[in-house]
Amino acid sequence: MVEEYLTSDDFEGLSRDGLAEACLACSARLSPMFAAFATRSDPRDYDDLIRDLWACAGREVSAREAEEFERRIEAFPEADCDDPYLLDFYAMLVLDLPFEALHVLAGGGVRRALACSESALENLGVLGALLGDEKNELWDAERQEQLRVIAGLKASRCPTFDSCLASPASRRLAEVLPAIVATQRARQDEYLARIRRQQ
Repeated sequence: MVEEYLTSDDFEGLSRDGLAEACLACSARLSPMFAAFATRSDPRDYDDLIRDLWACAGREVSAREAEEFERRIEAFPEADCDDPYLLDFYAMLVLDLPFEALHVLAGGGVRRALACSESALENLGVLGALLGDEKNELWDAERQEQLRVIAGLKASRCPTFDSCLASPASRRLAEVLPAIVATQRARQDEYLARIRRQQ
């Protein structure tokens, strides 16, 4: 399967608020991924962040507010994990979504919306690879959901955090995560044990 990203044409006609909601919908759909991989954060903190960002859609976000949201994202202990052997690394990947959504809320436009869309798809691509999913079912489900949400926004149907979690893409993600996390946890434990033996 050829992995297709969305293009600026797909987002054409969306207002700034619509672009932000499309990004926040991606962030909400990947909430199960953050919850499954984060080892030091309360998953509810991620959900609260997305809901608080969503409350800003429809109004101007001040520079001060944007800085506070950025500090909240950076405060997640997983945010600085760059070791793909650790579970926190995969939680860190998810944090890129609210970061891009924040920049869309602050006026980042289609370029930042595309970055958020791509990040969500790439996260699902990473999980698909870990799952051994050659058809990249997770990628395809997320892409279709992104297009469905955008079409809804153009027709004045706004997604909600809960509707995103109930989407086929998010439900499928939640189904496959336990097996992926179990495999990655075993890999992490072996990796950490090897480091301890070397010390």
